[in-house]
Amino acid sequence: MKPIKTFLAWLVAAVVLALSVAGCRSSGKIPLTESGLPEVTVQAGKAEEVKVIAREFFRDRGYIERDSRHGYEVVFDKPTKSRRSSRALRVRLRLYKQTGNTWRLVGTPMGVEAWRSDLESEVAVPQGASQIQAFLAEIKIRLESAR
Repeated sequence: MKPIKTFLAWLVAAVVLALSVAGCRSSGKIPLTESGLPEVTVQAGKAEEVKVIAREFFRDRGYIERDSRHGYEVVFDKPTKSRRSSRALRVRLRLYKQTGNTWRLVGTPMGVEAWRSDLESEVAVPQGASQIQAFLAEIKIRLESAR
């Protein structure tokens, strides 16, 4: 059992280090939200409108889009240090339809070990919440200006 605890401690330390290297900063506080995660409410007729803006936003910051198994979700990875790194930062964005043309966009910051391998694993990284909240706010502004 001790090797598992050591591995988990190492994993947590690596994720925290990866976030600091990537420039993520967190005050530890995000606004209280329905999901408990970073989120914004946006106006859009279709989910695809939001996804297009989000793709552009994350691509401009060096993130790589990866496949998602959910129609209302987009996932972006950013390898730490170099493209050959076995670690990455991941942002999972999920859209929830509200009334009318309103969507709730929820972001989850993740740390990824053994990135792009058969042993890939991800863990939620609450320390990245304030950075993701800022990203979502910027995506909302871009959506509003595109309308």
